[in-house]
Amino acid sequence: MKLLRTTALCTGLALIAAGPLAAMEKTLSGVEVKADLSAYEDNNVLKFWPTLEEDITTAIASQVTVDDRADAPRISVEISKVAIDGDTTLPDTGEFNQLEGTVTTYEGVNNVASVSKGQARDAQIGSYAMRMSAVSGEQEAPEGWVTVAPSQDDFYNALINAYATAIVERIEE
Repeated sequence: MKLLRTTALCTGLALIAAGPLAAMEKTLSGVEVKADLSAYEDNNVLKFWPTLEEDITTAIASQVTVDDRADAPRISVEISKVAIDGDTTLPDTGEFNQLEGTVTTYEGVNNVASVSKGQARDAQIGSYAMRMSAVSGEQEAPEGWVTVAPSQDDFYNALINAYATAIVERIEE
């Protein structure tokens, strides 16, 4: 499958294009991203993309102001599935077109560093599933999925950045 060479259909293009400009006004007290892909035995995602957690964290942080002293919400993202057309065993090229996870928002009283040192977590404000699928050609996206038009040269970054933008767009102001 030549995902890197296809022109993709994107129903969420307006969201992606406008997202970074509007999102910079948002402030978070912390961003934490974890990839727990243990539910899939033959998952080889981290073999190809070992910096997945860092890349998503960086993509989210680049679209908001992160100030651990701010009285602002903190988010935790848990990536639970990375797949190509539903298959969690990626091909030798490492291509994928689906990214799933859960985003949880906390009050933000304690920063990420204090939580990792064993202090109590902040009260949870909300939680929601975030699923993204890159769809090429005339194919329709599954119901409830956000779609993204990946660049031909940088599919990975297009999907990661679009996923981050979709998360930031849902942060309550």
